[in-house]
Formats: sequence, C-alpha cells, structure tokens
Amino acid sequence: MLELLKIKDFRNLWIGQAISRIGDAFYFLGPLFVVKKVFNDDAMVGYVGAVEALPYLLFGTVGGALADRIDRKRIMVWSDLISSLLLFAYLAYLMTMPGSMPRWPFFVFGFLLATVRVFFFPAKNAAIPRLVPPDKLFNANVMSAVTDQFMWLIGNVSMVSMGILAETMGPIPFLKVLIFVNGLTFLLSMLFLTVLPAVVPQREEHHEQHMLTDIREGISYAKRDRVIGLSLLASFGLGLFMSPFFVVYLATNNSWFGGKAPQLAFIETCFIVGMLSMSFIIPHLKIKRAGMAYGVGLTIAGICVLLMGVSKIYAMYCIWNLICGFAIGGVDVPMRTYQQLKVPDEYRGRIMSLGQLIWMSVQPIGMSLGGTLLGLLGIVKMHIFMGTGFAISGAAPMLDKEFRESTIPDKPSTPQGIDGVMEEIAKMPEPVGIYE
Repeated sequence: MLELLKIKDFRNLWIGQAISRIGDAFYFLGPLFVVKKVFNDDAMVGYVGAVEALPYLLFGTVGGALADRIDRKRIMVWSDLISSLLLFAYLAYLMTMPGSMPRWPFFVFGFLLATVRVFFFPAKNAAIPRLVPPDKLFNANVMSAVTDQFMWLIGNVSMVSMGILAETMGPIPFLKVLIFVNGLTFLLSMLFLTVLPAVVPQREEHHEQHMLTDIREGISYAKRDRVIGLSLLASFGLGLFMSPFFVVYLATNNSWFGGKAPQLAFIETCFIVGMLSMSFIIPHLKIKRAGMAYGVGLTIAGICVLLMGVSKIYAMYCIWNLICGFAIGGVDVPMRTYQQLKVPDEYRGRIMSLGQLIWMSVQPIGMSLGGTLLGLLGIVKMHIFMGTGFAISGAAPMLDKEFRESTIPDKPSTPQGIDGVMEEIAKMPEPVGIYE
C-alpha cells in the first residue's frame, strides 16, 4: 500500500477521493437529519433521499459515456468545482432567507448536487488503471474501496458528533455550518486533482458518433461479456437486499435490544468494520477468480443475515453482522479489477457507470419496500428474506461455468499510452530475416 502512495499521480487522486468522500457523506446524511428536525416528517425524509438517488438513474449512463469521450481528469475537477459552487450558492440563500425554512431547497439542491456527483465516480474508476501499473491495480482498488468505506464511516461518526452541536445551535445554523464545511471539502479535493496528468480515453473515435450511440454500445458490451453482465445482475440483487438494512437494524434494536442509540450505532459499525478488515486482508489472499470470489462472498453474507434473524442475543447479532461485512468486503475489489483489466479503455467509463447506476437506482426501491415488507413479515422473516436474497444473488451466477472460472487478467486488454505500446513491442520476439 505504501508503494502505491509513492506513485505521485495515484496519491493525488487518492487524497482527492478521500476528501471528496467525506463531503459526500456529510451532504447525504446532514440534510436528512435537518429535515427530520425542522419538519418532523418521516415521509419527507424518504422523499429527499429518493431525490438524491434519482440522478444516478437518470444520468448514470451519460456520466459513463462522457468519461469515455473526454479527459477524465477534467470531469473530476469540474465535478468538484461545480459541487462547491452549488453549496456556496445554497449557503448564500440560507444567509438571506426571509422567514422560516421552506421545503423546496432540500429537493432542488439535493437533486443538483447529486447530478454533478454522478459524473465523478465513473471518471475516477476508469482513471485508476491509467495511473498505476497493471500489477498494482488490485491493491489500488483495495485502497480506493477502503477509502470509500472509511471516509463514509468518518462522515457517520462526525454526523453523530455534529448532531449534538445541532441540538445546541439549532438545525438551520447547523445546516449552514454543514454546507460551508462541505463546500470546502470539494475545493480541497479539486486542488489535488488539478495536478493530475490528462487521462484521455484511448479510442479512435471521440465525437464522430452521437452520445446515445455510445450509451447503447456500452450496454451492448456488458451484454456480450457474460461475466460482466452476470456480475451487474448480481449487484442489482446486492443493492436491492442491502438497502433496507438500516430500517431493519432500527426495528431490531427497538424490539430486541432496548432501542438505545449507542447500541444501534455499534450494530452498524460492526458491519463497516467487517468490510474494512477484509479490505486490508484481501490483497494477501492473491485472489485470481473474480466470479468465484463474488459469488462465494455474497452467499456467505446471506447465510450470516439468516443467522442474525435468529440471534436475539446482542453479542451474537453483532458477531454475525461483523462476519457479513467481512464477506461483502471481499466481493467488490476482485470483480472491479477484472472489469478494469478486461474492458478496453474506451469502454471503461461506461461499464463503471453501469455498476454505479444499478446500485444507486435500486436504493430508493429497496428502502421504500423495506419498511412495507418489514411490517408484513416481521423482524425474523425479514432477515430470512434478505439473507435468502443475498445468497441467491451470489449463488445463481456461479451456475454459469464462464462466470465461475473467470480469471483476473495479468494486463489491460489495450496498451496504456506510449509506455504500454513500447512495453508490448519489447515483448515481441526478435524478427528472423528470410535471407539469414
């Protein structure tokens, strides 16, 4: 991991990602907290969360197609800059706001900011293979995943601490502080990203065809590659059955464990700690079969969720939750590395965006259905329902031999820049003259 940080370009991307991720956590969680405090409207909390997820469904494929057309560094820099400007515009409105807080800014600014962020992530994931050597890509993805998880955890912990501050200063002043700090995080991230080299997609045609053609070609590519197509279907199941988790945690804590906030926080922390722990271990496992790792990880996670549903002892519930996070922590990185090395550079942005699109688009569906199903099934059956969903999402793709035996390539499918071209030429055998 330390060797990766010696690579200047990757280090700057990693620092920018870390800072930006804290900003994402702040903005996603903070306004929901304020909405609950100001309006005391649970339905509005759900609506605001759904509006923040909607841009991923509407513009996810566009973000991937754009990342395969223009310099990915420029996309990330502009995404951070526009995010910061939107937040400071929001702050300016709050500072001059007449009367009480209306509802519309939570929807409008939430939607606009999420729309801008849609373009950041496919550009980042498509840029990583161009900034590190192929033999270090697996570990680079580990660092990226760990950073996402750890900074989101820091954002959660910070929000708990800042929630105490909100009780003291009031929700609207708290929102102003939150927006100001969040705007600064995006500016800081942008400073590190501006020093990156250009990461222009390696393709013969840039603007000769329509954007919609690019999108269709990206989807067609995913359909042609059985392993990638099945992994995207599995990620749909993962997102669908994972999204109701917090609702189920809340109900389980209230019914089984006394309903205290610290216990609820510890339950959620166990899952995140499990994911983080596996992220540090997975580079040493030298996993080569991406499909097998994906399927086995999800199946084990499903079994753990089933066991959580029959574990009314708090310690056991937390242990199974920890192991569940541990199993899921080993799912993403091998498959992401497989996709980055298998997919030609000209398609990487679109394939990366499809995974993000599927994950984010099912979140509001899973969250809204989760509460309804919980009321119908009860806590135990809801755990069985989610655990079975996890297990089927992991086990079903492994019925396909190609998915089950898919191996992470040793090098990208296309040379990476002039250095890659020279490397490929160097590997060619010496020519033998016919007149020798």
